Formats: sequence, C-alpha cells, structure tokens
Amino acid sequence: MQHLMKLLEWDQYIHWHGLKDEDVVRDIFWCHPDAMKLVNACNLVFLIDNTYKTNRYKLPLHDFVGVTPTRMTFSASFAYLEGERLNNV
Repeated sequence: MQHLMKLLEWDQYIHWHGLKDEDVVRDIFWCHPDAMKLVNACNLVFLIDNTYKTNRYKLPLHDFVGVTPTRMTFSASFAYLEGERLNNV
C-alpha cells in the first residue's frame, strides 16, 4: 500500500484515502490528471458502475465513467470503498 501511495504521488494522480486504524486503509479513490481534464471539459453525463466483492479483499470497486459530446466514454476515476456510507466522501 505504501508503494501504491508513492506511485500515485509520483505520477501526480488525484487521490484520497481513508483509514480504519492508523495502519489499515479503509477506502481509496484515485483519478489520473488527464482524466480530470476530461471531467472538467465533459461533465454533463456520468455513469457509476459498481463491481461487488469480486476481488481478493472483498471490497467493491466503483468505476466512474464520463461521456464526451461525441459519445466516447472515458474512465474518470476509481475507488475501493469498504462500505456505502455518506461519510465516505
């Protein structure tokens, strides 16, 4: 996890994480800087898909997909969330 966080910093990803304890990551969100440019330019239509508990840690993966005016799709961001709570954001 420390290596992942260093890589996100190195490549200047927009990211956020929440901790359960001091050493346990509960939630993590990341977005590529180029994807953020598309989000700012094409922010009218977004789709959110959720794949429930198919990974090793049984965490749902949220995939945020944007649609451009030419009907092309792009991955806007991703998040692993421990649960669905209002205070995850």
